[in-house]
Amino acid sequence: MSRLRGFLWELILPVGLLVAYQMWARQAQNPYFPTLGAIGTEFRATWIGSGFSEHVVPSLWNLCRGYLLGVFGGIAGGVLLGRVPVLRGLLAPLVSFQLTLPAVALLPIFIVAFGIGSGMQVGVITFSAFFLVLVNTTAGLRAVDATVIDIGRSYRIGPVRRLFLLLLPAAAPQIVSAARTALSVAVLVMVVSEMVGAPHGIGAVTILAQQEFQYARMWAGMVLLALLGYLLNAAFALAERATLGRLGILATGAKGRS
Repeated sequence: MSRLRGFLWELILPVGLLVAYQMWARQAQNPYFPTLGAIGTEFRATWIGSGFSEHVVPSLWNLCRGYLLGVFGGIAGGVLLGRVPVLRGLLAPLVSFQLTLPAVALLPIFIVAFGIGSGMQVGVITFSAFFLVLVNTTAGLRAVDATVIDIGRSYRIGPVRRLFLLLLPAAAPQIVSAARTALSVAVLVMVVSEMVGAPHGIGAVTILAQQEFQYARMWAGMVLLALLGYLLNAAFALAERATLGRLGILATGAKGRS
């Protein structure tokens, strides 16, 4: 019941905003702001059925590939930088410089390198997630208590087991936090990359609708992005609880065995 009350409480503001928007749109009759009924009609026509397989599935596939490559690549790179001080000192200026660059600003470079297509979209999504996870993984590993490492060495826990049983579980909160932020950035980059000459995808349909003055379809694309963002965030929250819980058990078990 407490969860149900919390969920209903969270719905108060969105429902109130939708009701207020519907009343204003019906009264204003502004073509730029269609009613919820018109948006819903375009949503069904554009995104349900063939539109889903033609535009939504390719977008999600590119998002999945780019995001996973960025996250796992960032974790691997963060392990190297966190455990090898010389490498960290050499690459720190480059990492700091790349972290300040928004991924969307590098779209022209990715277009030149990969052309317009899924390769460019996956590449820019990977770039947007990689450095966020890299920096947080490095910081998380550096923040691990030296006593934990010394205990692992004294009990002759090998480097690989020490990494997976002690170091990564200790840095997991920072890694997961970075992965969650990277997911939001990856969705944004996915949409923007599809607005640059892509024939398929959520961003391509949305920007084309805006250019053709089909504002109900444009708003339908924005509604779809909002729903995808909410569902992805909810799915990530479930995975986060499961992952941190499992890593906590592993870490506790490793300390107990030590």
